[in-house]
Amino acid sequence: MNIVKRALLILAVAALASLSAFGADVAGAWKCPKPSQTLTIKQEGGKITGTLQNTIGNLRIAEGKVDGDQITLLFMVVLSNGVDPLGVAGYDSLAEEGQVTEITYKGTITGDEIKFKVTQERLETVRELSFKKTT
Repeated sequence: MNIVKRALLILAVAALASLSAFGADVAGAWKCPKPSQTLTIKQEGGKITGTLQNTIGNLRIAEGKVDGDQITLLFMVVLSNGVDPLGVAGYDSLAEEGQVTEITYKGTITGDEIKFKVTQERLETVRELSFKKTT
């Protein structure tokens, strides 16, 4: 193999490796049927932004990242008495009205599905949710 072909091959492999370092393409809409939730994700490299729509409204992704087949989303939610902020991680009945809590979605991406483990700070409850890509 001559030097030019070898250099082109090395560049192509390096380009593919750098693309996969950011992780899977997760941009678009993702739906969880129960409890009903829709994730709308925007992606720039490994950085994730977007919203989660559920029974209490639209929640902004405060921090999000994707690395390989792993995705992490962080939501900062203001608690309201008697309302489970995401309907998935249990309600912290000891929290005061107006207190901010962190809710973390950590997931594995497989094709058009993301399987999340959802936790709310100070609670030991872990819920598992499955989202399917719709667009």
